[in-house]
Amino acid sequence: MAQARTPQFALDARGTDRAAGVLLGAAVGDALGVPYEFQTRLREDQQPRMIGGGLGPYEPGEYSDDTQMQVCIAQVAATGADLRTPEALDAIAANFQGWLSGGASDVGSQTRTVLGTAGRAGGAPGAALLDAARSFTAGTDRAAGNGSLMRTGIVALTHLGDVAAMAEAAIAVSELTHPDPDCAEACVLWCSGIRTAVLEGTFDGVRAGLDLIPAERRAMWAERLDEAEDKAPHHFGNNGWVVHALQAAWSAITRTAVPELSPAEGSFPAQHLRLALEAAVRAGTDTDTVAAIAGALLGARWGCSGIPLAWQQAVHGWPGLSAADLVRLAVLTARGGIDDAQGWPSAPRMAVGNHRSFAIPHPHDPGVILGNLALTQAGEPVPVDAVVSLCRVGTDPILPGADVEHVRVWLVDSQGENANLHYVLDQAARQVQRLRQEDKRVLLHCFAGQSRTPAVAAIYSHMATGADPNTALKDLRRALTGGWHLEAHPEMYDAVYELEQLLEEPGPGDDAEQKQRRQFLKEKGAASRARGMLLGLALGDTLGAARGKLPADGPLQARVSTQLACFTAEGTIRAFVRGDHKGICHPPSVVWHAYCRWAALQGIEARRWAWENNTPDGWLAQVPVLAERRGSAPATVAALSKIEQGTMDRPTTTSRGCHALTRTLPLAVAVAGRDPGYWVRQAREIAALTHGDRAAQSAAAHATALLSHCLTGERVQDALQAGLSALPSLDEDLTDTEHSQLTAALRQGQDHPADARRLARLAPDATAPSALLGGLHVAASFPDRADLGAALRFAAEAPDGDSVACVTGALLGAVHGAEALPVNLVSRHELAWVLDTLACDLVAQLTDRPGGTEYTSGWDRHWWNRYPGW
Repeated sequence: MAQARTPQFALDARGTDRAAGVLLGAAVGDALGVPYEFQTRLREDQQPRMIGGGLGPYEPGEYSDDTQMQVCIAQVAATGADLRTPEALDAIAANFQGWLSGGASDVGSQTRTVLGTAGRAGGAPGAALLDAARSFTAGTDRAAGNGSLMRTGIVALTHLGDVAAMAEAAIAVSELTHPDPDCAEACVLWCSGIRTAVLEGTFDGVRAGLDLIPAERRAMWAERLDEAEDKAPHHFGNNGWVVHALQAAWSAITRTAVPELSPAEGSFPAQHLRLALEAAVRAGTDTDTVAAIAGALLGARWGCSGIPLAWQQAVHGWPGLSAADLVRLAVLTARGGIDDAQGWPSAPRMAVGNHRSFAIPHPHDPGVILGNLALTQAGEPVPVDAVVSLCRVGTDPILPGADVEHVRVWLVDSQGENANLHYVLDQAARQVQRLRQEDKRVLLHCFAGQSRTPAVAAIYSHMATGADPNTALKDLRRALTGGWHLEAHPEMYDAVYELEQLLEEPGPGDDAEQKQRRQFLKEKGAASRARGMLLGLALGDTLGAARGKLPADGPLQARVSTQLACFTAEGTIRAFVRGDHKGICHPPSVVWHAYCRWAALQGIEARRWAWENNTPDGWLAQVPVLAERRGSAPATVAALSKIEQGTMDRPTTTSRGCHALTRTLPLAVAVAGRDPGYWVRQAREIAALTHGDRAAQSAAAHATALLSHCLTGERVQDALQAGLSALPSLDEDLTDTEHSQLTAALRQGQDHPADARRLARLAPDATAPSALLGGLHVAASFPDRADLGAALRFAAEAPDGDSVACVTGALLGAVHGAEALPVNLVSRHELAWVLDTLACDLVAQLTDRPGGTEYTSGWDRHWWNRYPGW
């Protein structure tokens, strides 16, 4: 038996989480890179996915030899053995030989040669392997492959309390197949990085490891690290060489920005792990190995809790291991081969104490059962198809005798012990939602069912039904009569509220109104209404600028409001694409990039960091008409010239101008089809990008809310009245004065239709509030489909006819559809085809995601090129 190493010092909860992420991080990186090994290098806009294939071919989520060989080491390390001893090295060598003969799906050429030579030599397995490796290295100048670095992560966990012993173990295990100094030293540096990441939660240990290698080689390695931090991962294309493999992995990690914590926008620091692994895969060539190397260090830094649950569910491999098995091996290694006092992580079942089992339907979705750990051991059948566990569970199947999908979530029920709390809660709720969308009944449980369970259940309520945290938690507390301890954990309690604004697809618990609003996009008339909205906006803009007097023939020119509205629609699509593929999106920033592209086409000096080489991307930038000057937009141009984009709190202009409203109108499709309150708030923020006056921002938000009801309503006046009734619940910043003014404008249109004097009083100037009140009045004055042309001509007579007609055309076009617009005008408008395309694409994006998502392929492989997600 291998000699045991000195017992490890105790890791706290966060340290244990990070140790658990080492082997699992390597495995998910490996499985992510498998499909792209030695294929054409991925572009920045291509999304790596665990789709399987590769050189195996492998199943989706299956890891390759990189992790398989690390498992061979982990099976020894998890016993508590000191990997520097001959006995431990013998055991590892024997595992390698067993793997080669019975499980290897792919083997590096150097590793295969060395193992083959050692297998024929006889004697002690470790010594035979070392001799074969040294002989191979002596006979070639190409013995510095990446085969030992790829498997070294687990070695770092064997001596967390003794850095010198860790370095010795890294060298000893590397030399079994790769004794070249570059290989051994790379393993020392990477193990140093992993050790520090586990203990301190930083990446500082890689450079600290320079002190562990020979003094005469430290400067060379420092320069190599400098180069990695300076150049993109794909620069290190010879990544079969251990030095380039390390540099590519280090480049992917250090050159990938760590997202800020902004829960309401879906931004979490732990997403750095996913983003950096994707960058590692995009480096090309030996993609699975580079990503496996990077994954071990990223897993050590961000922990098991920082690894996407979808990846954890998918990853598996020889010899029949799942994510839970990889976590167990890593934790046992870090703990010196010893389980904790409760028998974790090796116990088949975890003790449940005196807790009595319970199963309570979720008050907002009875397809979700809320329970505790005792329920899983009660012996009675639990009628579910999937289980989401928010606490530690044993190695046995979660529900004995039942074939259920099991999602394990790393979530600790103690203050300060969750490094990625918001991210984990969000991930867990998304898994519940996914399972429900697959029509599976779900058991959601933690140990007692009194804190973690209601926290995730409340977030799921918001995702599925739009319920606010107060309502969700109140209803859950009423349902969970057996106990409630969430308020004893203020971090978790607060996180529920901080995650409230996350936008998700509708779920099975939507109320009738939400289902009706969200369903409209899937109806046949949705595209016609969206087209009618954008085309009506454009016709009103053109007709108003001409004061209602258009030439009898020839093309009709687009105006600046229409140009900007095109980029709002495009930016909105790109915001959804980014959210689907990146998991992080701040819609105002994406739309701001769109306005920067418009400025670039116009030759306006503006902030241009939304594209490379100052060349706007996406298909809209190729439309010549959008480069033509068609009127002025002084506030927009002034805002685009600023260093920072404007916000409600930090405006860059004081303008109340109408363009804050007219360019924001396309957001109404998102308001109608998704979370209306969220997108009304986004309308305010998007108006604030260029217009700092609060009244302009309010007008933009209120216009999108009213317009969304026109998109879903059947009669003009009924839709506008419904929109006004809903405004107080959609916009918390709505004032009584604003609501009264809007109500009066609607009433005057109904009672005194087409009154030019009233219109002039309601809409006296070129401001956003004026445009909204005037457009609302005219739409109410001409509610019939046949009068749409007359409505536009009347609106054009307002003091600022183009803005009022713009709003009028959008409102009426949204209700009646594109077919109601004057065909002789639509057919002549130079941007009609662009607006048609944008409207149809916006509906398509919201309906069935042609470009796919982070984990699913779409049906249009060109979608990302048309709408890049930034």
